[in-house]
Amino acid sequence: MRADGSPADLSPTPTPPPVTVVQGCPDRGLPLDLPPLGMAPAPQEQAFLPDFAAPTLQGTPPFPGAGPYGSWIAPSPGERRARVWRAIGAFVLAAATVIVVVAVTARGLVARMPAASAEAFRAMTPVNRASLLALRSSREDAGASAAVAPEGLARLQLPAPPPEPATPPPAIRHEGYASIRGGVLFTPDTFRPTGSSYDLLLHFHGNTQLVRESAEVAGLNAAVAVINLGIGSGAYEDFYATPGVYESLLADIDRALAQRGLPTPRLRRVALSSWSAGYGAIAKILELRRGAEALDAILVTDGIHCGFVPEQPSGLNPLQLASFARAAQLAASDKLLFTITHSEIDPIAYASSTATASYLLDAAAGHHVERSPASDAPPHLRLRAAEGAVSKKLEKQMIPTTEASVGELHVRGFRGNTPEHHMAHLLQMASTVLPELVERWRVGGDPPSSGR
Repeated sequence: MRADGSPADLSPTPTPPPVTVVQGCPDRGLPLDLPPLGMAPAPQEQAFLPDFAAPTLQGTPPFPGAGPYGSWIAPSPGERRARVWRAIGAFVLAAATVIVVVAVTARGLVARMPAASAEAFRAMTPVNRASLLALRSSREDAGASAAVAPEGLARLQLPAPPPEPATPPPAIRHEGYASIRGGVLFTPDTFRPTGSSYDLLLHFHGNTQLVRESAEVAGLNAAVAVINLGIGSGAYEDFYATPGVYESLLADIDRALAQRGLPTPRLRRVALSSWSAGYGAIAKILELRRGAEALDAILVTDGIHCGFVPEQPSGLNPLQLASFARAAQLAASDKLLFTITHSEIDPIAYASSTATASYLLDAAAGHHVERSPASDAPPHLRLRAAEGAVSKKLEKQMIPTTEASVGELHVRGFRGNTPEHHMAHLLQMASTVLPELVERWRVGGDPPSSGR
């Protein structure tokens, strides 16, 4: 027992002196006697604090109940649940934002894709879609190559879209013909429309097969209708003197073309053509037409005639030539093509085609037009359809004599005053008047929408 009544220390090892902890060690080093790994540090080791905390160990703490680093209280279960739900909500919001951005971008991308590529894109997994969109965005925004392995890029890239198939042209039936009001409709081998629109050569008076073959030899890409109503011009004038007959004929042609393979036919340009007496139909059509169709050309071969009026300066009947005169003035303004050929035949009882051609030249120009000598003869064609029409001994070639032009009004005179010379204007139309029409319709494009 000790003097103070406490039990005596019976340990054979003397009690070591107390250890003094030095606060604010100048070298700020670690204590030399570190505790073994896995053991909590001794209480005195908590004194190694920054300088700003040292005064709190030497005196009264600035805040009651606060340690050197402040007090820590474990969160309650309710607070822990609140923190978990806040974290889940933030994650869901971020995920929803990403999904919306990817979906909007994908929809815009698919809208600009061809159909085949769009289907391939929809078939991709969501991960590959997102990767592809990210790759596309990085290329467009940064302009740099994406750091994707070639084999991975090959899996992510869309397959090359197949080439857009060209719209096949209509399957036109070229053999045979279709019956129309007063004649027949041909679809020559050279008639190759690319869509529903078509051009039309409407010819009056002449052998039907000859006109078709002439269009093919000239290379005319148009439907060809041939009307035959009689021998004299009066039969043609009387038939088309009724308003609406011409428009009904065009409607017949539309229906016939639909039956021959042209879907929803739409008439684009019309060329009115005639030989000999057929000019009577053109005269009445020009006078009475409603102007709904686009009349683009008039081709007359050795055929415009009229009566005499002695009191007129020209001696010709202007009323009978009025519709042709208006057309000549339009041609002079380059609004349509008007081509005339004539022979040297003088019928005596009425004005010749030479006299009427000169009258139309003067009417178009507003003054007398002098003709110049012609030099270049058109090539002479031998058509199969012309065999037997004229004896080879009597067959005549087209030898030009004079020519003159006012704008798109072209007049050419040819030698000859026999029936065979007259027939030659029909037999050789593929080398005289049709080449001008072929050239015009090849480079001229669609005419103005307003009728003439």
